[in-house]
Amino acid sequence: MDWKKWRRRALALGLCAALAAPAGAAAYPDLDESHWAYEQMDQARELGILSGGSGGAMDPNGTLTWGQFLTMVGRTFYRETYDAAPKGENWAGQGYRAALDAGVVEEGDFLPVSAESLETPVDRKGAVEVLYRLAPEEGLTEGWMYEIRDAAADFPDWMQIPAAYREGVDALYRAGIVNGTGGGNFQGEKTLTRAEGAVLLMGVLDLVDQEHRWEPHTVTVHFVDQSGQTIAPDQTVQTKVCYNYVTLAADPEGYRFVGPSYQVSTLSQEITLQYRTMTADEIAEEQAWEQYRNGEITYDEYLQQDFWLRQEGENPRKYTQLFGRGDKRRFENQTEAQTAMTTVTVPVWKLSNGQKVSSSLSLTVNAGLAEDVKAIFTEIYNDPEQFPIYEAGGYSWRGDNASGEHNCGSAIDINSNENYQVRSGQALVGSLWAPGSNPYSMGPDCSVVRIFKAHGWSWGGDAWSSGAYDESGYHDYMHFSYMGM
Repeated sequence: MDWKKWRRRALALGLCAALAAPAGAAAYPDLDESHWAYEQMDQARELGILSGGSGGAMDPNGTLTWGQFLTMVGRTFYRETYDAAPKGENWAGQGYRAALDAGVVEEGDFLPVSAESLETPVDRKGAVEVLYRLAPEEGLTEGWMYEIRDAAADFPDWMQIPAAYREGVDALYRAGIVNGTGGGNFQGEKTLTRAEGAVLLMGVLDLVDQEHRWEPHTVTVHFVDQSGQTIAPDQTVQTKVCYNYVTLAADPEGYRFVGPSYQVSTLSQEITLQYRTMTADEIAEEQAWEQYRNGEITYDEYLQQDFWLRQEGENPRKYTQLFGRGDKRRFENQTEAQTAMTTVTVPVWKLSNGQKVSSSLSLTVNAGLAEDVKAIFTEIYNDPEQFPIYEAGGYSWRGDNASGEHNCGSAIDINSNENYQVRSGQALVGSLWAPGSNPYSMGPDCSVVRIFKAHGWSWGGDAWSSGAYDESGYHDYMHFSYMGM
């Protein structure tokens, strides 16, 4: 058979597929997101290519048989032919019969597969040959790796690969779909695992998708909450292949999209989007924006809505809260600042002989934040973590030209020695930061960080650098600031 002509035919057949693709990472008992093949196996499951076993197990290290492989191939590249093939008594026979009907394999060709051998393992060279016959020719010759990789030169065991398989191995290697294994060899006789088979197959499907990139594609969108319950009627929308978003008539009212991320495939006919219930502040923001759009309030009035108080960073509403005006962001001098301060006493947990005991401490803050600060510390105190706080410092005039928020009474430092200020691994203030081992150190998941952020405060651990890692960038782990400075 002319396999180059077949590739064009297979591509057209693949576009007839009708598969469900409920996007998103799923939890499997034997496959977590750290697994090297998680993304491809999860996507194959979402597209209906790969089925899970008992309890949803994916068996990534399980041996892949010819019957299983041809079933996966049929579901991916010629679904209509696969669905029409007789099922017979052996489930694996349907995949083989479909492969014959579609012309992917032929009785008597050099591939070692027949109706009697479907329970035998498929090896690397056999799987690569089948996928080579299905891969779009343009994708194999126009990939970014083309003419850069040379299997004959790169695989030490090239001459051990039977001649009939070499063209396919070289083509998929040049396209970046096939790589070497132990010692850089191809190891064509090596039995494939389910994970390895899924990765190879999804690599070829990606070539098909790229061949049809930006082409119109219709999908049905399902809307569910975080428990999986339907929250709105389905929408049928037109998107494009390889897009990772769809344009909706409207999002479900009262909900916000939370994921998961997805990419539309030529196989996608259904996409499931997950939403969470909007918070009161998000609802208020949406309503205020609608009022502004309808001319019911001015833009300045929109910027003075209370929901802005609980958003991280600075904004005119926070300025008004701190300074009495929406256009003022600093006190002019120490005298002005001191008149705007007040002292609050808050409940805390402290450590005494290794035991947590109830206590309190006092700190000076901007009077406009007094109630907010008391509420924050009360929530920290009531949280099951009972995080111990032995010191907290607020207002401190640090000079007329200081750019930080301690001058404003809108910054608070907590347990300063164990939550040091650090730049590229070098301590500037304090001596350590060891969340998880030191009880006074605050990590990203600490209740203190979570509660401050819920009130619109920023944490110096991640406010100015990407991530909370002290090896690089600038971090001030003790520091919480109302305007993000």
